[in-house]
Amino acid sequence: MSNVGDLLQGLAAAMWVILALVVFLAFRRPLLERIPHLTKLGMGATGVTMEFAEQKLAEAATRLDEETSRSIGEVATKTLLHRLDRNADLVRDARILWVDDRPQNNVALVELLRKIGARIDTAQTNDAAFALMRSNRYDTIISDVGRDVGPDATSERRDLMGVDFAEKVFGTWGQRPLLFTGRFDPTRLPDATADEKLQMTQLVDQTTFGRTNRYDEALHLILDVLERTRL
Repeated sequence: MSNVGDLLQGLAAAMWVILALVVFLAFRRPLLERIPHLTKLGMGATGVTMEFAEQKLAEAATRLDEETSRSIGEVATKTLLHRLDRNADLVRDARILWVDDRPQNNVALVELLRKIGARIDTAQTNDAAFALMRSNRYDTIISDVGRDVGPDATSERRDLMGVDFAEKVFGTWGQRPLLFTGRFDPTRLPDATADEKLQMTQLVDQTTFGRTNRYDEALHLILDVLERTRL
């Protein structure tokens, strides 16, 4: 009887092992997908939850036109979340300067980056940004393209304020800002000749790290810069 009991006990233990293996295989993929988020964007040192990150990206999407927002899609969003997760340590304590005369447009992304641990200063004019740059060293700089505030934001230059800013930053500090909230479009210069438009386009290519009006591309570009400046 003892041998039978031992056999039954062994069979029961084996069944539990088999059951655990079946459960693991059934849920292996979703578990592996969630594990990184539990370590960095989960309840780890950053205190950022996936729900918070997804909420902030959804808020950022409301600032885009419907077609652009729709073009980002679920796959691009998940790819971005995974990359933010893997690079949470890179973002933590990064110094970022964000220049935009409409800072309310960037609140969701700024809150997300700050939650991960980035230190972000904001400015609404080129002069205010230059003052901050003279006192601080930034890992990356973000600027909108057109601005309606500041002493230089004349009707002729307001669509080029970000371009002027990038040229000055590159020439003085050797950094290439990211132009966000609008792609540079030389057709917005109706009085410029074809050669002048070409020269302006070449100038923008030389003095900027990247240009986009999509929040997912902007965050990827920010991470690209941080990989170069902080690794």
